[in-house]
Amino acid sequence: MAQNYKRKLKNYIIDWDLQFRIISHSLIYMFFVALITMGIILFPLIYDMAFSKNLDVQYHSAQTFLILAKRLVPAIIVIMVLFALHQILITHRICGPLVNFSHTFKRLAEGDLTRKVYLRQGDYLKKECAKINEMIDGLSGILKRLMEDHRKLITKLEDIIKDVQDIGTREKIQSSLEILKNEVSYISNNMAIFKLEENPQSSASSFQQEK
Repeated sequence: MAQNYKRKLKNYIIDWDLQFRIISHSLIYMFFVALITMGIILFPLIYDMAFSKNLDVQYHSAQTFLILAKRLVPAIIVIMVLFALHQILITHRICGPLVNFSHTFKRLAEGDLTRKVYLRQGDYLKKECAKINEMIDGLSGILKRLMEDHRKLITKLEDIIKDVQDIGTREKIQSSLEILKNEVSYISNNMAIFKLEENPQSSASSFQQEK
């Protein structure tokens, strides 16, 4: 099963919008960290070059500054590139499960409870995956009970229809209807587990407006 969900290297960009925002914000943060680090390292040299009255100190400070700058700038560029590649890998392991979740949620909205969420070994959000699969199993169990109760109800109705000709008294008819009522009440109790919004369409529209 895991082999079916292996992604090719060219597909590491799964959700460009989300991954770009995470990577760009991380790179900006990393860039400022690098600037602060360079400032802390080079500040004593800059101070000596600008304020020292000793020409030898200014000269040696300038030489050291140039050497460090030539080495630090390429090092920071390499670090930024490696950090960006690492962020692509990390966001891939997050966005991959999120895309999988969205496909499963879409199938759930269509009434299909056969799809489960399967993740690769290196993917994140495994606990969330287990919770979603547990939710699907719970919904499937409830719906199976409802379908079984519905089948029993239909069978009971068919039996009552067949026996109508044999029922001669009001008491017998009432007894049959009571049995039917109990079956419907049992189904209603199972359905009462679900909590539904009164007007889900308005909630969806308001959510879109907020976005």
